[in-house]
Amino acid sequence: MNITAKIHELREQKEWSVAKLARKSDIPTVSLRVMLSREDNNSFNVKSLIKIAKVLGVSVSYLTQSDDGNNTPKITMQQKEELLSVVNEAVGKYFNILDSEKQENAE
Repeated sequence: MNITAKIHELREQKEWSVAKLARKSDIPTVSLRVMLSREDNNSFNVKSLIKIAKVLGVSVSYLTQSDDGNNTPKITMQQKEELLSVVNEAVGKYFNILDSEKQENAE
């Protein structure tokens, strides 16, 4: 089952329309409809997948895992860059990062 099929299945279990999923995940309805209609499973950006997974109560990993027995999620290079950006943003938000000079002076 691909990402889109998993999202449809989870959405239908909750009896949500695409518009309701879009509202709950703070994604424009038109944008979500376009993402769900594409043939390419890698048409989702990381930030959207995070939002969708959160409101559906699953992990991004669950949505991206393939059914071929390979549990390693497949992402494109663009998605990798987006993911790294999200991680860097989160690290900067929750941690005070010291550069090496400040760290040496603090010790």
